[in-house]
Amino acid sequence: MAVTLLARTIFVALVATVGDFIWFEFGVSHTAWHGILHGAVLLLAVGLVLGHHAGALWRGALGGVFSGVAGALTFYAVAGGLGYLAALLTAWVFTWIVLAAVAAWLREELATVRRWILPGLAAAVASGVTFYLVSGIWTEHPDGGRNYLWHLMAWTLAWGPGVTLLTWKRVSTPLAT
Repeated sequence: MAVTLLARTIFVALVATVGDFIWFEFGVSHTAWHGILHGAVLLLAVGLVLGHHAGALWRGALGGVFSGVAGALTFYAVAGGLGYLAALLTAWVFTWIVLAAVAAWLREELATVRRWILPGLAAAVASGVTFYLVSGIWTEHPDGGRNYLWHLMAWTLAWGPGVTLLTWKRVSTPLAT
């Protein structure tokens, strides 16, 4: 179980690191279109992880793309008023809640909000804290260059709590009414 959780997290972190490489090394300009495309591709990876966990790979992929586009649109909707980092954190938290809903949809538990809202909020908070702690990966380059191994480690830390919380094996027990 622990190896699978780590492999899932590293897969997502690897996709995030490749995304960073493309942004930085190819000089991709930060436009809304590029951000939405980046969100869709990155969260496709998360959707594949959720789909793999639920045995519904294609539905997971679809849910991941939806989450990525929703998260990117959230960022662009609030960035003007909140500023870059606050908008990024807001979009990150919102995206985790959407991902929790996607995970519940994949498990056919979407109607039972209590089964997914708390893990979604926990994933949002835990991954939000770790995301904030490593957010300097884009701006802090002490040696003048980018260290993509550090990006991979930072993204593993940032994605780890959320991926773990949304793919942890749960025993399905009836909720008390």
